[in-house]
This record gives sequence, structure tokens and C-alpha cells, in this order.
Amino acid sequence: MRRTVLAMLIFSTLAFAASARSEDVSGWQDAKWGMTPDEVQKVLRQPTFLADLAKVCGEKCDEGAALELNDYELNGQHFMVRFWFAKPDMRLHAVSMFVKQLDKENGNEVFAKMKQFLEISDGPPRSVNLIRGFFIVDWALPSSIITLRSNATDAMTIVYEENTEEKENGKP
Repeated sequence: MRRTVLAMLIFSTLAFAASARSEDVSGWQDAKWGMTPDEVQKVLRQPTFLADLAKVCGEKCDEGAALELNDYELNGQHFMVRFWFAKPDMRLHAVSMFVKQLDKENGNEVFAKMKQFLEISDGPPRSVNLIRGFFIVDWALPSSIITLRSNATDAMTIVYEENTEEKENGKP
């Protein structure tokens, strides 16, 4: 009897993990690609503010607009989240998450933990690279590309972008 219950538990866990991995991410949380700034603010139900693009880009920035969410917790880490809206129609096309506090004492551990978290939720990454001291890990899902970037000490970002590769290759 115990073996049957254990087998059922293992099977249901594997089935849940497989379904979680196969789920397409078509945005970030409840904010979906193509939404306007007003629509994103409504679905977030958290205070956001309009980002000053001159300060964000450090120069003239033609991105369109950006909203910021000051504090969001993911897998035990706090992030500042920026929602990017493209011209000409001001639709959501990318979300950047910047870790708020990371120190050289725990940076490698936090990076490994976040990579594992993303692997569990989104499956194995399509690539892992080390470029100029930064690990760059990315996942390609049908609607989104997710990139984890970290120097494994004191900097880490996660970027969710609309996957336009599928559209460019003639796939819906």
C-alpha cells in the first residue's frame, strides 16, 4: 500500500513538473506582451511609476516608455522591475528585473539558486555562456526569451523579452 501511494506521489510530482515546464510564458506574471502601460498597471495591482528614460538610458532614449515596480520578491531575492513599452503603439515587449541587494559573500550561491529556480519552472536553458566575466543563461519559449545574467558576485538581472524569433521564421 505504501509503495502504491509513493508511486502515485512520484508520478503526480513528475506530471506537475512536466506541465510546469511546458507552459508558455507570454509576458511576465499577469502582464502580457502587447499590453499598454495602463493595462499593465491594472493587472499588477501594485504601485508602479513612470521611469525617467533620460536617467535610465544615460542619454536620449527612443525606447518609448517604461514603468517601474520598486520591489518584487522572487525566489528569496528582491528586484526592481522595469516594464518596457515600444514605439509607436506603446506596447509591452520586455521586462527587466534588477537584483536590489547582492554581495560578494553570497552572489555565487544566489546565482546558482536562481538558475535552478528558472530551470525548474522553464526547463533546461538553450545556452549557457561566460562573456566578459558574466554568466549568461537563456531559455527560449514559444512566446518569450528569458535571460539570466550574473557575474556571480554582486550583479544579477533577469530579462523577459517577447520572442520574435518564431514570428520572423514564419511560425505563429
